[in-house]
Amino acid sequence: MITIATTPTGRRSATSPGTSLTVELRGELDLDSTASIEPTQTALVRTGPAELRLDLGALAFCDTSGINLFLWLRHRCARAHITLVLTGVRGQPARVIRLVRFDRTIACRFAPPPAPRPAPVDPADMSGPCAGSMWVGATRP
Repeated sequence: MITIATTPTGRRSATSPGTSLTVELRGELDLDSTASIEPTQTALVRTGPAELRLDLGALAFCDTSGINLFLWLRHRCARAHITLVLTGVRGQPARVIRLVRFDRTIACRFAPPPAPRPAPVDPADMSGPCAGSMWVGATRP
């Protein structure tokens, strides 16, 4: 299942004709879900933002059907003179996008990798010259 949330960022005016629209994709992008969101993507392109951003930060899974959707959307955006950008790309979708080298044909902003977690310390595994001795409130002689 996939859900879509849109956020307009910018306004059209006589002095500033461009707008930006962010579309957040959540869930899994596979054969079943791509068919259901294609009409929505077509409608978004017709609104004519200067830039269409697909936020993939909450996308858990993407297969080749999702990549085909991105290619189709890139083609539609190019015909409408809209810049397409994938943002927040991480996890399994990032691996697929890099594997098929899609990031070479479209602007992709990858999310930074998560900080490594420190390994838990097992008190039973305390070894070394200070093992078993505790100095509390005193200095070592």
